[in-house]
Amino acid sequence: MTRFPGRWSPVVLLMVIASCGAERNTALSESLGLVPIADLDPAPGVVEVELVAGPGQTRYLVDGPAEVWGYRDGARADSPVTVPGPLIEASEGDTVIVHFTNHLPESTTIHWHGVRVPNAADGTPTTQVEVPPGGRFDYRFTVDDAGTFWYHPHVRGDVQVERGLYGMLVVRGGPEIPVTADRAFVLDDVKLEATGMLSERIDSLDLMLGRQGNVILANGRAGGKLDVQIGARERWRFVNSANGRYFNLRLPGHSFMVIGWDGGILPEPYAADTLLIAPGERYEVLVDLAGTPGETLTLETIHYDRGHNIPDPGPKPVFRIRFAGRAAALGPLPASWGPIPEISIGPTTPTRSIVLGEQEASGPGEEPSFFINDLAFPNVPPILAAPGDVEIWSVRSATEMDHPFHLHGMFFKVLDVDGVAPLHHGWKDTVNVPQNATLRFAVRYGAAGRWMYHCHILEHAERGMMAELVLSPKL
Repeated sequence: MTRFPGRWSPVVLLMVIASCGAERNTALSESLGLVPIADLDPAPGVVEVELVAGPGQTRYLVDGPAEVWGYRDGARADSPVTVPGPLIEASEGDTVIVHFTNHLPESTTIHWHGVRVPNAADGTPTTQVEVPPGGRFDYRFTVDDAGTFWYHPHVRGDVQVERGLYGMLVVRGGPEIPVTADRAFVLDDVKLEATGMLSERIDSLDLMLGRQGNVILANGRAGGKLDVQIGARERWRFVNSANGRYFNLRLPGHSFMVIGWDGGILPEPYAADTLLIAPGERYEVLVDLAGTPGETLTLETIHYDRGHNIPDPGPKPVFRIRFAGRAAALGPLPASWGPIPEISIGPTTPTRSIVLGEQEASGPGEEPSFFINDLAFPNVPPILAAPGDVEIWSVRSATEMDHPFHLHGMFFKVLDVDGVAPLHHGWKDTVNVPQNATLRFAVRYGAAGRWMYHCHILEHAERGMMAELVLSPKL
């Protein structure tokens, strides 16, 4: 297959730089808090909510309102659509019941990204009938894993997520970690016109790289601000909900203590000066905040070479923090953290080979295509296996760019990239496969059903880089 050109013309370079962060007027509201959804069931062990998807407005910029699609709390008749949607909170082991209503002008679903749900609750068109305009659907599942997860559609995902349909699900549990504050951040970018409206223009660059916005958002806000205390230890939970942007976070003068990945708390936390979060990934970190009264710092995203010789646009602000007051002393960190991800493999463990490919548009008006093993969904033969089987997946990006790879319904353990073992271990369900590299992971298959796997650059998944794992019990 032909590959997208590895070098860009001067015009395209300017387009990339503009789309990767031309600064605009900041949002009217700087608040970075997420609004929790109301729990309708007072009984312990059950979280029951009404979630509604529909059109609405938000102001990303002072220039004017943007027409968006989003979620709102259906238990409050006057609640507005928000981007991100309401924060859903539960505790490990809880039963979660989501009564979902679709007020959009088109069909949709909800995928519970990273949550080990029954197949009927996975929210893909192969596991449920799409919810039509005016329709309802009940999602019911048990949250077996503490961690940071999110929810979003799995119908026309590149369009519906870009318009604002996403939210966070936090499942509490695991070791007690003394912190001054526990904060949740959904990271995104949007492509806006000068009027403040979402841009309807989609070009070949958007399709090849994933839509790159010119405004960076944290919890739906550009230029957001946090007040923090001097000497505070804060827990920050990050979700990257962007269609295609990689966030490479840096907080000058500080390091991140990484304590959690997609599948929950790590067995051994580690320090990092920067934190790379590919689309669909989640990370949890501790930050010890040092500063002086009135001082401000900016959390930035800096350049990451994800392929195709994209130029470095320089650091871009994500949000600001301002020091006010001094934090109270906290207790010590846990002596032990999460369990070690154990999965038994050996020379006889079966290996699946998956090759991610791309092909540029063949002419004017055409779109690029994306492939798994030289075929485009839905024509990729499904992987057939049984629940509980252990296999190794060898995933190669045979392209000039990275691809975030997501497997529904179960976690996996990364073994190596081009034969080099990772320095740290934990459970993942979304992992970045570097350009022209092979990443191997071991997986123990979960519940029976039809489970999607795909690139989480949403423009790639919707144009062919997606397939199915079908698990059925052995006869």
